[in-house]
Amino acid sequence: MKSRKNLFYIGMFALCGIGLAACGDDEGYDVYGDPFNRVYIQGGSNTYKIVQTPISTVSNLDFKWPAKCSKKADGTIKVVVEVDNSLISAYNEEHGTVFEAMPAGAIVLENAEMTIPAGERVVADTVRVRLTDDSNVLSTLKSEKGYIIPLRLVSAEGANSQLSTNMIEPTFLTITVTEDNMNHEATEYTGTGTLVADQSGWIATTNGTVETWYDPIESIFDGDYQTGCYITQSSGELQLDVDMGKAYSFEGIKMTYNGYDSSTWDYAEVGAFTSGMTVSTSDNGTDWKLQGEIDRSTAACVFYAPLTARYIRISVPNTGGWYGATLECGVFNVYAK
Repeated sequence: MKSRKNLFYIGMFALCGIGLAACGDDEGYDVYGDPFNRVYIQGGSNTYKIVQTPISTVSNLDFKWPAKCSKKADGTIKVVVEVDNSLISAYNEEHGTVFEAMPAGAIVLENAEMTIPAGERVVADTVRVRLTDDSNVLSTLKSEKGYIIPLRLVSAEGANSQLSTNMIEPTFLTITVTEDNMNHEATEYTGTGTLVADQSGWIATTNGTVETWYDPIESIFDGDYQTGCYITQSSGELQLDVDMGKAYSFEGIKMTYNGYDSSTWDYAEVGAFTSGMTVSTSDNGTDWKLQGEIDRSTAACVFYAPLTARYIRISVPNTGGWYGATLECGVFNVYAK
């Protein structure tokens, strides 16, 4: 019994010793906070687009980047942000890209010098990046490599502030450029071109499967919308390539099939173009140039400016479903000048 009591007392003394040691450590150790109000900004990357058409330049670039501080400011804090193109090379190397610096004259950097008011933790005037409104400058932004705008937090001054040591990563705005010659306002072809009367020698090929319960693919050149082919592609994008045998100058493409007209409750010639399809052209059947993307169901895609090409490619995205990507086509022709 004594041995058990002795063990009990020894254990209690040991616990008391640990507690006293801990109390001694607490009394002899002070934790000092950061004496500075740290200014920080969250880095990252954002992707934007520039679309060049023959009549305008369209972009969705409009970026805001608010700076913050770790605690309420005792007074006014001035924060400066800048575009730092010296970061582009390292970014391209890390990501395997070839982005070019955006020309300085194309960038509008609003509120590059921001202010965090006294008593606040966020700037009152957030930095904003957009493109210039000068159409002459915008029309020159056509790099196939794309552009990049690296933004960096440069300094913070006032009210005992300093830049954060671990939350000042730069942010990168990447911009891809595409050319779109498609007139999205046109609901039908109203130009002076005429459909090619003799399509003999035209050849259509596809990476999909021409279903045998419809007509052969060559039927799309007979001018009769009631005959036609049905093409499916179970994996990936479906492509219909047309070789017209020679180069034509044309303002639009007609593509229709024998479909259902909900206004008449009967079958009729309806548009085969649907939203998401893209149109590309080529001079040699190997090097393709994207002309634009269809954004609605229509019987004709119309271009801002006439094209001259021998080959046309219609690409259909794969949206899943039983057959994957599909295309029903009864008539394919161009409005030649």
